[in-house]
Amino acid sequence: MRWVSLTEAILFQERVVGDTGGSIGVLDQGKLEAAIARPLTVVFDYEPFPTPALKVAALIESIITTHPFLDGNKRTAMRLGLALLEFNFPRTGTASDVDIEAIAVGVAEGTVAFPEVARWLEGLYMCSNPTPVECDPSDIGP
Repeated sequence: MRWVSLTEAILFQERVVGDTGGSIGVLDQGKLEAAIARPLTVVFDYEPFPTPALKVAALIESIITTHPFLDGNKRTAMRLGLALLEFNFPRTGTASDVDIEAIAVGVAEGTVAFPEVARWLEGLYMCSNPTPVECDPSDIGP
């Protein structure tokens, strides 16, 4: 699975906010770097997010809850997560705008946890099996 770089995430936010309205820019680059890196965490050979669905769900949750961007955190998180899966895996379902918004708001309010997001993503893409991630660590941060 190809992962997202810091630069790509920033460009993605610019595009999302440019299309939908709001302020373009990064509020806290460290939080964004952490959000991108969190799903790739491995501790003593334990991988807390072993499947692509769990990785993307963790990315979505991290962006929504830490607010690294000036605006459009929920919109960017959801569109970026879905785009990552769209790029890497065959689609098996379709998400409505209502479903996407409900997931994003639920994550923001703490009523939807990332395992639920992962299950939802698994219903949309063939992304439930562990898959190696292609990522240059220098792409995430300094």
